[in-house]
Amino acid sequence: MAASTAPRKNFITRDHRYVYLGGSLIALLGLGMFYSAPSPYSFIPAQSVFGTALAAICWFFLGVSAMALLVKWAYWNNYSSTIMKRPLIVRVSRYLSYLDAAACALLVLDRFILKLAYIINAAIHADSNPTDTLSTMAYMAYNQRSLFAIGISYTVRLALFGTAIAFVLALLMVFLRIQEPDKRDNDFVKFLKIDANKFSRFYIFVIRGTPMMVQSLILYNAVFGLFKRTGMSVSDINRVWPLFLAGLVTISLNSTAYLAEVLRGGILAVDAGQMEAARSLGMTHWQAMRKVVFPQAIKNSLPAIGNEFIINIKDSSVLCVVGVSDLMFMTRSVAGIYYKGTECYLIAAIVYLFLTYLSSLLLKAITGKMTAPNNTKRHQGNQTVDLGLPSSN
Repeated sequence: MAASTAPRKNFITRDHRYVYLGGSLIALLGLGMFYSAPSPYSFIPAQSVFGTALAAICWFFLGVSAMALLVKWAYWNNYSSTIMKRPLIVRVSRYLSYLDAAACALLVLDRFILKLAYIINAAIHADSNPTDTLSTMAYMAYNQRSLFAIGISYTVRLALFGTAIAFVLALLMVFLRIQEPDKRDNDFVKFLKIDANKFSRFYIFVIRGTPMMVQSLILYNAVFGLFKRTGMSVSDINRVWPLFLAGLVTISLNSTAYLAEVLRGGILAVDAGQMEAARSLGMTHWQAMRKVVFPQAIKNSLPAIGNEFIINIKDSSVLCVVGVSDLMFMTRSVAGIYYKGTECYLIAAIVYLFLTYLSSLLLKAITGKMTAPNNTKRHQGNQTVDLGLPSSN
């Protein structure tokens, strides 16, 4: 079917559904901002002519919306034939909604954003910790910014390096997981394949069935105890087995189990005909897996791999139990300095939310490019033939 060549209207010139409902919510938000107290940074003073005009726009749109609601109620079955659905009225209401949104944006800027800027500026220059929650959060975040920066650095490095190492280990683990004895194998090879399959199954079962916090405590104390038996001092052990390394190993081993199952699912999603086609071309089983199946499986698994990285950003917070200087450990340290637990943990929640949101945007952009349509399909007439080749990406 040929694609339509009709030009698509942009947002400004296109009619929208629920203009009155959405505009009414925006108008109520704007009025709420107008009737709130201004700050010293405000450019719309209370009871000013400009502010009153902005509020009048919001009130006017609410009135128009109320009239549209009454007409809808009175002519429920034939509303499309009423005056409110005439093209001119629809166009005017759409432009009026844009004016309503602009008035609301100015009021939000003046009464919320600039007020927030004033509160933050006053808090960071305060001589002592303020009493209200928002000012306290700004005060502690600014004065202890070095501790929070260290925590963010540790958290990002743990998640990034841990996921990368886990991906490499997961390739090995999934290779062991998919091993199945073949009739052409001798007894020794069959024994190795069965043991490899059993080991990978057991590893994945144990790691996925126990919390990361428990794994970190067991791993750190077990390795520390082994070094202790050699007669090494605590300072020497800390140089050989630092807390960051313990946390990195924990995240890597934990993520390996999850990524192995992700990659196995990606392999199972590849059409079995891909393997048969590769073997028919003379490739060995390992060559077919390495050159045909694995690249497509990894491509299929990219969104899940990125999701595991985001999960590691959040789950690295449990490593504070062994003393890793991640964001949660530094947050607890700041809470101990000021005896302000709720405010400190709110700061941590905002930082974690920002990190995960930024990571999701970056991963979405990366996976979007890497999973773009490729040229491995050839068109013959009205049919499409899959050549069975992995993408060059």
